[in-house]
Amino acid sequence: MSRRPADKAEEWRRVAEEQGKCSCLPLRKIRNNYSAVFGLRPMALISWVLLLFPAVLCALATSVVHGDGNLTLRCHPDQAASLFELKKSFSFFRYPSALASWQDGTDCCLWEGVGCSNSSGHVTALELSRRGLYSQGLNPSIFNLTSLQRLDLSMNYFGQYSLPASGFERLALLTHLNLSKSGFQGQIPIGIGKLSNLISLNLSVLCYAAQEDSLDGYVTSIPGVTNWLWLQEPNFQNLVGNLNNLTELYLDGVDMSSSADDWCNALPKSLPNLQILSLSYCNLAGPICTSLSTLHPLTVINLHDNFDTSATPPQELFMNFLHSSVLQLAWTNLQGWFPSRIFRSNTLRAHDSSGA
Repeated sequence: MSRRPADKAEEWRRVAEEQGKCSCLPLRKIRNNYSAVFGLRPMALISWVLLLFPAVLCALATSVVHGDGNLTLRCHPDQAASLFELKKSFSFFRYPSALASWQDGTDCCLWEGVGCSNSSGHVTALELSRRGLYSQGLNPSIFNLTSLQRLDLSMNYFGQYSLPASGFERLALLTHLNLSKSGFQGQIPIGIGKLSNLISLNLSVLCYAAQEDSLDGYVTSIPGVTNWLWLQEPNFQNLVGNLNNLTELYLDGVDMSSSADDWCNALPKSLPNLQILSLSYCNLAGPICTSLSTLHPLTVINLHDNFDTSATPPQELFMNFLHSSVLQLAWTNLQGWFPSRIFRSNTLRAHDSSGA
């Protein structure tokens, strides 16, 4: 006949009182009392504890409890190893203390410039802009960080090496990619065009200033720009064809001369949500197509210093951009009158059509 809950409670109270009176309670009595209360034989209880111990130990080893009581998983060892491999590829002759927190054996989620998911512990952000990093190209270990959503290596120097021809397609979760002003050269790889979750893409190369402080002194309007990156195969249409979620596109200084006939028509077709378009010094040619005016979300248009572009008459092209805040059209080949209502817009903050 099973005992009532009240009987069990009374027995548990009696056991506690007996243990409180004497710390040297006979082992047999303790064993019998615990068996009565928990319904387990001593060896079964020990086996149950030993079974749970590895799981508890693993949880403690891979997590940390912060002051607010939230449990955050630690960085995964394989991702820490990839980050450490990336660090070893950098030289720090300008800033010896850069990435000082990146120490072997420590939690990489606490490293400078690294962000992790609180739920999975995977590395989701690597933001190392302006760290004075120097490397002979981009180390492929970065492509092991397949959980990355934000990657920013801008304003460092990668020795005028080409971007890796393959690898970017593995970073399928990326929403923000910024490799601007980092000394890369050559063809933009097709793998970047496969990142369909991208919201912001910045590959601008404008402009490396060949001066003593060139690792952190970049200027954005130098005459006689050298185009270090270019779009040939893939061309512009191939690059953006799968980037339907893109809202920001910066390709300043990228040589797009091979895309002279398709760059403009590709924009409204592939990037319907585009809000910022910056293509200065891109060697664009031919007329700016009127279909660009169907991109109503556009608020920033920067096409300056594309000497062979044209739009006649410009009022047909720009009359629908009533929400634009920036129109940079200097040193293009525009001809005709601008629609006056653009200048009455409450949102327009900057307009430059000098030299057009």
